[in-house]
Amino acid sequence: MLSIGRYVRAGSVREAYELVQKNRRACVLGGGAWLRLGSGTIPVAIDLAGLGLDAIEEVADDPVFGRALRLGAYVTLRRVETDQRLAAATDGLLARAVRDIVGVQFRNVATVGGSVAGRFGFSDVCCALLALGAHVELVGAGRLPLEAFLAQPGRVRDVLTHVVVPAGPVAASYQAVRNQSTDFPVLSTCAVCGEAGAWRVAVGARPGRPRLVTGGALSPQPAPAEVDAACAAAQALPFSGNMWASERYRRHVAGVLVRRAIEKAASAAAAKGESL
Repeated sequence: MLSIGRYVRAGSVREAYELVQKNRRACVLGGGAWLRLGSGTIPVAIDLAGLGLDAIEEVADDPVFGRALRLGAYVTLRRVETDQRLAAATDGLLARAVRDIVGVQFRNVATVGGSVAGRFGFSDVCCALLALGAHVELVGAGRLPLEAFLAQPGRVRDVLTHVVVPAGPVAASYQAVRNQSTDFPVLSTCAVCGEAGAWRVAVGARPGRPRLVTGGALSPQPAPAEVDAACAAAQALPFSGNMWASERYRRHVAGVLVRRAIEKAASAAAAKGESL
């Protein structure tokens, strides 16, 4: 059973940050969807619900991406699933990534910030955002690529306020294996082909945090040898076993799903032609 010692509805993100710095075990609440499954005591629970972090903003002059979408930490996964601007900017990738997360009622509660700040290895959201090249905005550390944020060791002591997603155009594919629909993924992969044929391929649920596939540089329309190299690089990532699947099974499936994701994204990119 989970218990909370003190509940604070923060008046500003700076107040929330200062509370986190004062108490190493303080917890910033997201939707609470996963948190409530735990046990123990949270000495200080900090709620950011009144700070306007539930909006999706269009940004025309982002310093990194140019055109971007800026998602507040309290945007729900259901909103991510149904927002047409996100669908257009990501080739429908985020909607496909979240649609098997438990059910609509759960997705109406779970938030982007909770998924990303938790840095869960099983997170479909983190895997897709990593392949998109998203950035995170934190009170404390400032703005970071999601890749760097996921790689940080230890407990997060900053307050995540926004996730910034480049506004395309991209061609993308999300592939995952689940023992049954709505279950945690056994393994997830995502391939994104962006402007000028730039590729990003991510593998998640290893069961560690999502990682980019660094080997096998790809052409806009990859040759079979390039796809083979990317699959080999994916299988060279660290894997381990748990109650959902063994290390050996995950390593094998990684090669299969990366191939499938790249081929589907490449096909989508070819169909889009000069629009990418």
